[in-house]
Amino acid sequence: MSRQYVADLTVDPPSAALPTITATTETVLVPILFTPIPAMEPKAGKVYKLTVSGTCTTGTAGTLIITPRFGVAIGGVALGTSPTQNYVPSITLAPFVFEYWLQFRSIGIAAGANANVTGHGIWTSNGAVATASSATTVVCSSTASVGVDTTVAGALWIGVTFSVAPSVIPHFAIWQSLN
Repeated sequence: MSRQYVADLTVDPPSAALPTITATTETVLVPILFTPIPAMEPKAGKVYKLTVSGTCTTGTAGTLIITPRFGVAIGGVALGTSPTQNYVPSITLAPFVFEYWLQFRSIGIAAGANANVTGHGIWTSNGAVATASSATTVVCSSTASVGVDTTVAGALWIGVTFSVAPSVIPHFAIWQSLN
């Protein structure tokens, strides 16, 4: 029997903008309420996609690091931290889009980190208006399969760390099961 690949939203998107991020320590981009992965739900070949969009305002120049994790807290399993990327100063309400794909390569049925996943994401935001090469692009990616435990409920945690306090407002988040 063939698989039926039906894309579906696993939870309804938020009905209002998400909390504004102003911290210079790792902060979750989207609350895990919007990125759940139920226990025993993933199968080998399963793919989830997260799309987040909003606005970003910066004062002085700084850096951005993106740290995706599998789990329900900041201490979850790291899925490939991005390099530290510079961004330009003095952008106001610049639109950003972040997309992340999480693929389950294999699943173990016993408790423990015996399921394997890979993840890949990209953040793109506008830079200074009418200034060439000032946009910000940050890529995060697993360099190999990462062991996770799918026998307990989890989530996708996307941590963002800014070196200078920004004002990042995620306006929407869409969490999809692609198959």
